[in-house]
Amino acid sequence: MADSGSHSLEAVLQYLSSVDERSHAQESLVPATMVKEEDWQGLAFVLDGVKVISAMEEIRELLPYPNSVTRVPGTRSWMLGLANIRGELLPVVDLQQFIGGGPVVVNDQSRVLVIRNRGASMGLLVSSVLGMRNLPLSRQIQDTHIEGALGRYVYDVFGLEDGVWPVFSMAALANDERFMSAAA
Repeated sequence: MADSGSHSLEAVLQYLSSVDERSHAQESLVPATMVKEEDWQGLAFVLDGVKVISAMEEIRELLPYPNSVTRVPGTRSWMLGLANIRGELLPVVDLQQFIGGGPVVVNDQSRVLVIRNRGASMGLLVSSVLGMRNLPLSRQIQDTHIEGALGRYVYDVFGLEDGVWPVFSMAALANDERFMSAAA
């Protein structure tokens, strides 16, 4: 009896192994746009010449630079002002200038990333957005530290064929006391 039981178990294991092999062979036929469970999704953008990425769930909306941004007197240079977006006042910050870079030169590539901070929305001006990326968690580089002002907001790094991608934490930015103190 034990012999026939082990024989059927062996047959089941061989069958499962062949299913696994066929499924891996079919994987290359799956469109690259499909997200695998082990992928991390983020929005890639350029910040002071560095390609960074932020978690999709940290970004509420992506907008072109508003036609009119009203400067608020007595604020730091990186606080660009307020914009009326669909009847809601949106503070707009030059994120690149905030982290110590030069001001973003607004052009057709410039975008405003809208985040939520303690129940209120905030717009972050960046020089360009590269689009959504699916990054394999297997490509995470553990215990990486980025030097400089950008390092305060980078909590993770991915190593890909096209380079190293720091993960910019919008939550870390929103919790930074300096960021919350726009008054000059």
